[in-house]
Parts: sequence; structure tokens; C-alpha cells
Amino acid sequence: MQNIFKICCIILIALTTSALSQECFAQVKNKKLHGSLRDSLRERVLHRDSVIRSFKHSNSSINNLLAKIEDYTTSYVETNSDLSRGFDTLEISQQLPPLEKRMALMRNTINKSTTLGNLVTIRGIIDHLKDQMNLWEDQVTVYNNQLDDIHTKVSDFKADTGLRTIPADSSLRERCFIEVQSLEKKWNDLDNSVQRSIIRIGVLENRISALSILLIDLDDKIDLKIHEFTLKSMTNEYGFIWDWKKAQALDRLDSTLVKTVRLNVLLYSYFLTSKSNWGGHLASLLTLIVFFAWVYHCRRKVMRDNQEHNVIFDQIHYIVKHPYLSALTVISILSPYFYDHPVQAFAHTMLLIMMGSIGILIKENWPTSLFKFWRILFIVAIIFCLSSLQVTITYEDRIILLLLSGLVIYQSITLLKHIKISQDTYPPYLSLILKVFIALHIISILLNLTGRFSLAKIVEVSATLNICLAMGFYLLVQILMESLFLQLEGNKDPDQHPINSYLDFKTLQKKSKGFLVKITAILWLIALAKNLTIDDYLYDQGNDFLNHPYKISSTAFTFRSVLVFIIVIWTSGLIARVISYFYDFAGQQTKLTPQAKKTRSSILLIRLTIFVVGFFVAITAAGIPMDRVTIIIGALGVGIGFGLQNIVNNLVSGVILAFEKPVQVGDIIEVSGKSGTIKEIGIRSSKIECGDGSELIIPNGDLISQHVINWTLTDNHRRVELLIRVAYGTDVEKVENILNGIVQNHPDIMKAPAASVVLYNFSDSAIEFRALFWSADISKWVSLKSSVMRAIYLAFEQEKIEIPQGQLQVLFPESGIHPPSNIYAPSSNDHPDPPK
Repeated sequence: MQNIFKICCIILIALTTSALSQECFAQVKNKKLHGSLRDSLRERVLHRDSVIRSFKHSNSSINNLLAKIEDYTTSYVETNSDLSRGFDTLEISQQLPPLEKRMALMRNTINKSTTLGNLVTIRGIIDHLKDQMNLWEDQVTVYNNQLDDIHTKVSDFKADTGLRTIPADSSLRERCFIEVQSLEKKWNDLDNSVQRSIIRIGVLENRISALSILLIDLDDKIDLKIHEFTLKSMTNEYGFIWDWKKAQALDRLDSTLVKTVRLNVLLYSYFLTSKSNWGGHLASLLTLIVFFAWVYHCRRKVMRDNQEHNVIFDQIHYIVKHPYLSALTVISILSPYFYDHPVQAFAHTMLLIMMGSIGILIKENWPTSLFKFWRILFIVAIIFCLSSLQVTITYEDRIILLLLSGLVIYQSITLLKHIKISQDTYPPYLSLILKVFIALHIISILLNLTGRFSLAKIVEVSATLNICLAMGFYLLVQILMESLFLQLEGNKDPDQHPINSYLDFKTLQKKSKGFLVKITAILWLIALAKNLTIDDYLYDQGNDFLNHPYKISSTAFTFRSVLVFIIVIWTSGLIARVISYFYDFAGQQTKLTPQAKKTRSSILLIRLTIFVVGFFVAITAAGIPMDRVTIIIGALGVGIGFGLQNIVNNLVSGVILAFEKPVQVGDIIEVSGKSGTIKEIGIRSSKIECGDGSELIIPNGDLISQHVINWTLTDNHRRVELLIRVAYGTDVEKVENILNGIVQNHPDIMKAPAASVVLYNFSDSAIEFRALFWSADISKWVSLKSSVMRAIYLAFEQEKIEIPQGQLQVLFPESGIHPPSNIYAPSSNDHPDPPK
């Protein structure tokens, strides 16, 4: 057996040795093959390089000529390819002719126009056209630069004398001559194409420049007309209304209407088709679709998921009954703000659409007298909108506006009488608004009578249109608040615990309504400035004021940078407050575990992060150099050394509390002799809600430097201790069994740690037992203690176990006799309950 094993081992070793030798031989063979192939390739490369070098040294002039022919051929292919693609001037060529015609018509209109509104509208269009001309000029300039580069290449080709070199070899001479001749023909054709393109682009550029010059002239002419209009508006330009001679000098109504229609159709068509307004068209359409879809979706969701949806719908007056008109009202109010200087006709169209839609919405919801006032106001607004679009002034226009002012004054006085009877049923501040409205129309009547009709028209038209817009904005706020209410009601699902299920609509309405009112007030003031045609003036003055450089010592600044810094800091604070509100509110309403509620203390870190990021963003946005910030920090360090130690100490302590977390939101603590629940940990101070309902504001430094008792640091449990006294002679075992049965079988007492009852003390008047048990929730330990004491009292009463009465400590000074000292002393644990 051993021999067989030896023979097998020898055979195996032999086979292994043979395989290894073959593999080594294969590797050596492969190495030889690879080396020989590498050497052969290297030899071939060296051979070709030597041939090329010998050829170059043999006839360098021929090589240079061939290289130039190849370079110019490549350059021609690339240049011809660029030129063959052409220049995209189709849009410019198509839009220039109609623009030139419109500008000619606008020039005639400017010369004949006597109304400020049309002049301002045309100036807005001219500003848009000037921006378009600048874009076209930049585009054409790029094309000219490309053509100049091509023309330079052609000139370089023609000026290159190296192509005229004659090779010495006769066989190469004819071939090079043919190549050069063909190349010259190609570059000549390219030169002709470039010249034609230069002429075409130059003509187009001249037309654009001519139109730009015309726009500048028209802009200057409009500015001059507006200046003359401003000066004349304060004078008796049209004479007294009873001056028949000046009345006959005014234009006829029929011819004025023809001019007005022609001009406004032209302006309206340009406004709708201009590419600069496509963004506003898209924004208006998307706003309409999104708002309607939002309202419709919330309405269907409430009807599907809430069986008592009629109760919810009874609280909504507009969006449920009229979702289409509500969406139309919103877009008609907001749409003019999506455009930069929309034409006056479009703004008036949106205003009239708004008035028509809100009329149906308020018919059943507003007082009857206010609805009647709206009807008169709607009719007057239509006439005023048409009057403000007129190109020239007519005598009929003066008479009509005078009568309409008297009508609205009468209706306003009538409405004021109804408001005095029932003030609560009308919108707030309506009485004050009507008084201002009446005063403005009285002023317009006086201006109209004394011949200052342009100024009178601006006053009464602006007053009427802006009171209409005020009604629309008031209704807009109501519609948005109803939409928010419907959204919250439609997403209430207590089973899934979304944040919407715990939002208090009244609180949210109070916070958001004030914000919406401020925004709508700003938008209303912008509309007022536009109606008074002073918006551009205010914008220019404000822009100059904000961008004007000021210098304090060696530090230069602008109010724009200061304003940007304040806005960014305010925005970061607003974001921090919003996040804190939703975070705290959700944590208070949801049933979180005590440990999960404690994690809400991390909101302090979030707020600190937002403030720090907001500070650096504000510095960057305001353009404040970092070296100036270093100076401010250095000055702050000096201030800390003189009197800000406590403030900085509290700030640093707040950061320590956020990271170390010795106390957190929701903990029940005792500090400085006060106990309560931590409600908020701020950056500088913290709020503690005491048991009596008061709130203790304590600096963060006190929570770090003083001894703080935290009842809920690791868990939310609380041990309860009861001291029970029974009379001497009572069966001790019976008392222990009764107490053990109560504390061990009570459902609210924790099983671990287990409750215990011990015989505690023999006092002078009673046997004292001590019952110890644990409450799982510290906020319920008082009610648990009360429940256990009630059970003990009832059990003792049933078993006829006597509870000795305590004695009052009374002192008799005259006799010096003191009562016995064996009075009932409450347990040290019977201190006032920490708040919930």
C-alpha cells in the first residue's frame, strides 16, 4: 500500500513539473514575440520620420506651399460652412415694417393727443420697443463681427504672396498651379457672398438705428408734452364750463371717438401680440387654472370625506357657490401686476371684469344699500374708463363727468346714512373711505367748473377706479381666507395625524390675514400711483435715493444695501418664527412620547442656524465687505468688555443648552425657588409656565450657573408618598392589607417599580404608615394621589378604622402654656404640584 502511494506521488510531481515548464516556455515565447513586434513598429516609425525629414530638407519651398494650400482649404471649408448657415434675421425683417408703420401712427397721435393717460401708455410701449431695439442691435452687431472676421480671412488670403511661389519641379508646378487657381476661385466667391451679406446686414442695421432714433425722439416729445400738460393743468386751459366760445373750440365727439377707437385697437393688438408680454399672459393663465383647480379640489374633497360638509359650506360665502367667478375675480385683480406698464385699455378691461364678477358674489352677502351703491359705481366706472381712453378733450365729456360726480356724491351720502344705522354689517373703514371719496369728487367738480378739466379728470377717475379696486381687494382677502379654510377642512384626518389636522384656523387666519391686508394695501397704492400717472416719477425718485452713495468717514454705503440687509434679516427671522410656530404647535397637539417631545428643543439649533445663514446672506446681498464686518465684530468685543457681559453670557448659555441639553422643552424643573414646565428655550432667555398660569422668563445663564432640579431629565415618572395615620388599638395587619390592596391593584399605579406599604412611625397620638408608589406620567401624579387617598378613606370608613384628628398649635402667652407637640405634620412631599 505504501509503494502504491509513493508511485502516485512521483507521477503527480512529474506532471506538475511538466506543466510548469511548458507555462514558463510559453511566457518566454510570448515575451519574445511582444519584444520583436515592438521593435519592428519602432523601426518603421523611425524610418518614416527619416523619409519625411529628408523630403523636407530636400525642398522646403514646396512643403511650405503645400502646407499653405492645405491650411487655406481647411479655412475655406470652415468659413464657407459658417456663412452657408446664414444669419437669423427673419424675425427682425418681418417685424420691422409693421413697427415702422405703428411708430408713424403713434407720432401723429402724440402730436394730437391732449390726455395724459394716452401719453403715458404710449411712453410705456416705447420703453418696451427701445429694449427690443437694443436686443436687435446687439444681435446684428454679433453678425457684423462674424462678417468682419470672414472678410479679414479673405484679405489675408489675397495678400499672401507665398501662394505665388513657383516650384522647380515641372511635374509639381502644373499641379500646384491648378490647386492655387481653384482655391482663388473659391475665396473670390466667398468674398462676393460676404460682401452681399455685409450690405444686407448693414441695411438692416440702418433701419434698426433709424427706428431707435425715432423712438428716442418720440420719448423726448412725450416727456415735453407731459411737462407742458403738467404746467397747463394748473391753469384755466379750457375756460369756465359756461364759456361757450372755448367750448366750441374743443374737438367734436364723433371724430374723437374714431381716433380713440383706432389708437386703442392698435395699442391693444400690440399688447396682446408682443413677445415681451407673453410671460404675463402665461402667468395670468396659470394663476387662473391653479387657483380654480385648488378651490375645486378642496371643495370635492370636503364633500367626499366629510358627511357634515353642509355645516362647513355654510361658513363659506363665495368660493363654494361661485368657484368660477371667484377665480375670475382673483385673476382680474392680480393680472395687471404681471406686466410691466400694461396698456391702459387692458387695465380698464380687467377692472370692469372684476366689477362685474364681484357684483354677483356680493349680491347675497353684502347689505342691500351697499349693493345698490355698487350698481351705480359700476355704471360710473364704465363711463370713466371710456372717458380716460379718449385722445382729446370734448365739451360733452366735461358735462358727463360733472353729472356723474354729482351722482356718486349723492349715492355716497345715502350710503353713509345707512352705515350710521348699522355699522357692524359693513366692511371696516368704509365710512372714512366714503368721506374721502366725496371730498375728491367735490374737488374734481370745482376744478371742472373753473376750466382745469385735465386735473379734474385725473382726480375723479382715479378716485372712482381706486374705490372699485378697494372693493375688489377686500373681496380678494375674503376669497383667499375662505380658500385656506376649505383647504384645512379638506385635509383634516385625525387618523393619519397630518399637520393640517391640528392647525387652529382662527390662529392661522389672524396671522395670515394681517399679512394679506398689508400686501393688498401695497398693491392698491401701486394702482393708485398708476392711475395718478406718478408711478414712474416715484420709481425714479426712489431709485435715485436708494442708489445715491453716502459716506461716513471712510465708509461708503447706499440705502439700497441697508434696505437689502434689513429685508434679508427680517426674512430670516420670519422664517425662524414660522418654523418654530408649526414645530411647537404640532408637538403640543400630537400625542408624542416624553422623549420625542424633548427633541423639540432642537428648534433652537434650527433658529440659530437660520439666523447665522441669514446674517451672512444679508452681508453678501448688501455688498458689505468682510473687513467692515470684522470692524463691527471688534467694536462688539469692546462693547462686551464694557457692559454686555450678561447679554453675551445668556447668548452663549443658550447655545450650550442647545447642544448639551440639561433641560429641554417640556421638562418640569425647579430653579430659583420657582417650579414649572419649560415652554420655550430662546436664544437669550427661556419661558417657564408655572402652575398658577403665569409665565416665568428666566435668562439662560441662570439655567447653566444655578442648581436646577429636573424632574423629567431621564424619564417622565414621579414617586408619590402618602403618610397615613391610624389610632392606637387598630389591627396593624388589617391596615397593611387594605393599603397594599389599594396601591397594588390601582390601574394607574406602575407595576415596576412596585408599590410598597411600611409601618413608618409611632407618634404620640397615632400609628403612622407610609405608602410609596409611582406615577407613569408626572403630569397626572396629583390626580393619582387624590384617587388613592379617596380609596383609602372609603376603605377605612367601611372597615371602621379610626383616623385620629390632628391638633391645632395654639399658644397662650399669658399663662405660658403650650399645647402638646403631637400634632399632624404634613409630609415633606406634599409641596405644591408642579404644573402640567
